[in-house]
Amino acid sequence: MEAPSLIEEIRFGYGPRMGSPPSPGGLEPERLLAQLTAADPTAAAWNRPSMADRLTLLVQVRQDKMAGIDVSPKSNQSVAMDDLKRIEQDDAPTFFARPAVASLGFVERLVNLWANRITVSNVSQGVGHHIQTFRDEAIRLNIAGRYADMIKATLWHPAMQIYLTQTESVGPNSPVGKRKGRGLNENLAREFLELHSMGKGYTQTDVTELAKLLAGMVTDETGPHVAKARAEPGRKHILGVTYGEGKDQIDKLVEDVAHRPETAQAVAFFLARHFIADVPPPDLVQALTATYLAQDTQLVPLYRTLLQHPAAADPNRQKVRTPQEFAVASLRLTGLTGMEKGMLGFNKKSMMVPTYLTNMGQQPLKPLRPDGWPEVAAGWMTPPMMASRIDWATDLARATGDRADPVALVDFALGDMATPLLRRAVAGAEQRWEGLAVLIASPDFSRR
Repeated sequence: MEAPSLIEEIRFGYGPRMGSPPSPGGLEPERLLAQLTAADPTAAAWNRPSMADRLTLLVQVRQDKMAGIDVSPKSNQSVAMDDLKRIEQDDAPTFFARPAVASLGFVERLVNLWANRITVSNVSQGVGHHIQTFRDEAIRLNIAGRYADMIKATLWHPAMQIYLTQTESVGPNSPVGKRKGRGLNENLAREFLELHSMGKGYTQTDVTELAKLLAGMVTDETGPHVAKARAEPGRKHILGVTYGEGKDQIDKLVEDVAHRPETAQAVAFFLARHFIADVPPPDLVQALTATYLAQDTQLVPLYRTLLQHPAAADPNRQKVRTPQEFAVASLRLTGLTGMEKGMLGFNKKSMMVPTYLTNMGQQPLKPLRPDGWPEVAAGWMTPPMMASRIDWATDLARATGDRADPVALVDFALGDMATPLLRRAVAGAEQRWEGLAVLIASPDFSRR
């Protein structure tokens, strides 16, 4: 039987999963788009405490601190802090385990790509409490909506405000600014314009004026608002438009910036680069830009334009899977979640997937820069990173290699995109696990 084309599952998902229905083959844009409104049968298993729940716990932590209780994470004296610590630890596996079992692979890819474009990282104290709800409530809930609403949600999310030190920004002419001599922090204003929206077409003056507009913004247990004591009074002139004070003016600014042609082009380029090629086809970027501007920043029409372009179905796979995509694809191939314990070749307590991902260059939920993890192959192809991929492939194959015929798995994993060289190499392996290791470690498997 001729192997089917698996381009839909490989390029726009995390690859086929053992035990799931076989892929129908080929690329059908409407089938992928239907995932955006389909019920997720695994969703209930991944329900995590909400942002509101976590903010309530943080209020209790503050009260404990005022009462003289040691609230450091290692003290075990604050029940609320212990709850937050446990929640954060339980959040971590969702980065790899949820896509490993997902039936809606396109949805999981979209969550991950937008969370990487609009990045927060667990490298700053306090961000870790909020990263999961950032991904679930600011990103996941908006992947089928408007980009304007997504960047509005991310801008107001406490994870973003803590990560980019917006919590330290004070209007110099505000009551707090005058009393304590504090001033603006421009981090969020700059990254919003540079990374989350336009990318070009603004000046340093625009950054400073935007920082004035954002001064005092906060999201706490009472909701998103601007604290008047820290807000910079007066009008702000940003990108040729004048804004006043308060949350509604910040939201108006986000809408205005989201509809600018520079933002449209930046979003279009990012989407095409992520899915198609490190240097995407110019005509695709142009088509995506036009769709974005014509459709009120709606993302579903943008995805449709992408999926209907000839490059989407091109069997020539130019992208390298990130470590997360690579590890998840191999977990799906072997029918695992990454949360198994006591498997041959792994630690008795767990498979230590985060350790492997870190060695491959992608420590879970900790991108090192505000522009996220690399979106191009050069960021993942250093010798140590490639050696770590081989280590993962070897250990995973030793633990699972007796489960299936590796020759058959070549067709299951890659379909008609498997090269003759790979087929010969897998068939020539002396043991099943060695054949599986060759498959997972191969360049064929690392490309999407």
